[in-house]
Amino acid sequence: MAHHEFGPRLAIPGRGAVALPELAGTLSVRERDLADAERDFGGHVHRRPLAVAFPATAVDVAALVRFGRTHGIPVVPRGAGHSVDGQALVSDGIAIDMSTLKEVRPVDQDRISVDAGARWRAVVDTSLRDGTVPPVLPDYLELSVGGLLSTGGFGGASHRYGSQADNVHDLDVVTPDGELVTCSPTTNPELFDAVRGTQGRHGIITRATVALTRAPSTVWWHRLTYHDLGAYLGDQRRLVDELRFDHVDGQARFVDGHWRFILEAVSTRSPPIDDLACDSAEIIEAAYREFADRILPIEARSRSTGSWYHPHPRANVLLPGKHAETVLTEAFAELTPELLGTGGSVLLYLFPTARVQAPNVPKARDPYTVLFGVQRTSPPGDFVALQRMREANAALHATARRLGGASYAYPLDATDAQAA
Repeated sequence: MAHHEFGPRLAIPGRGAVALPELAGTLSVRERDLADAERDFGGHVHRRPLAVAFPATAVDVAALVRFGRTHGIPVVPRGAGHSVDGQALVSDGIAIDMSTLKEVRPVDQDRISVDAGARWRAVVDTSLRDGTVPPVLPDYLELSVGGLLSTGGFGGASHRYGSQADNVHDLDVVTPDGELVTCSPTTNPELFDAVRGTQGRHGIITRATVALTRAPSTVWWHRLTYHDLGAYLGDQRRLVDELRFDHVDGQARFVDGHWRFILEAVSTRSPPIDDLACDSAEIIEAAYREFADRILPIEARSRSTGSWYHPHPRANVLLPGKHAETVLTEAFAELTPELLGTGGSVLLYLFPTARVQAPNVPKARDPYTVLFGVQRTSPPGDFVALQRMREANAALHATARRLGGASYAYPLDATDAQAA
């Protein structure tokens, strides 16, 4: 790790210099570190911390939380920095860069112990060598383990296994009091339930024991295209009810002036699809690792065009199944290419709500939860377009909540996000 400037005291506005706790890691006030920590992937919210901590151990995290509590300053951990609305940013506080806590330990039969700052790609790299993989993975493997578990973590296998937060055996957590505690369904179960899916309001995850299942070497990858939204949702619901496929997710794309809906269904075999109402089907056999890395080409293209570095005012909501078609029909009627932006995308898939067992992971009040993610990209410097996108996102969040759904990975008060 590069050298970081640190000293025995930290200047706190209005309070002068305050003695720092003893740390095995470092605390930086270097301009470059402060600048990196004041923005996230969303790129349109900026909050400048007083300092950035690079912990060497979970004990450092606990010491920093106690320091913040004593002196009345917020302490917020930052995983991979992929929040989009400032959820993991902090003004006049300490940002803890969790990427320095990234150890991935050897597989232990059906589980693996990993530090919260590790990326899911590192977890998969390790587990696949043993022929295993976590039951639920995010689409994008560069997210941090702690960040995903603190939001819940949905994926194409959620119709079978629930959220990623449902697939952990135990956690190490720094409580808001600065105590380092191990919790599980049988040890400190209240804390175990409290920290999963609540974005840090009840503690900072520093380590997790993640469940593993056997990984296939190859999969059959189905891409089914629909012009009719109702048929698309109906077939998705049918497939998840029947457990016909191992992985079911989907997207919406604007093609030739119309919205088209793409259902992705993946299995270790190729189940029949003749009874589905899709307009066309593409079926390929692919290596499992190619499928798990399916976002890499999209990321590379986004980086090459520059849109990766533009503002991303995104909105992810969880809609009740009974209201989904009506809400989505209205949303797609208003969602123009300009309101999505160059490089933008739309996620759209459902799962049985009962699969999500972790009590505080957000979900819809309905037998089915429909994940609707509008991944907008705003033109750089176009503040009018950015504001329009923000307003559209706010309306979508309000609609979801009003109908018995929920916002996902989006606390209204960003200071709630993993604040101590």
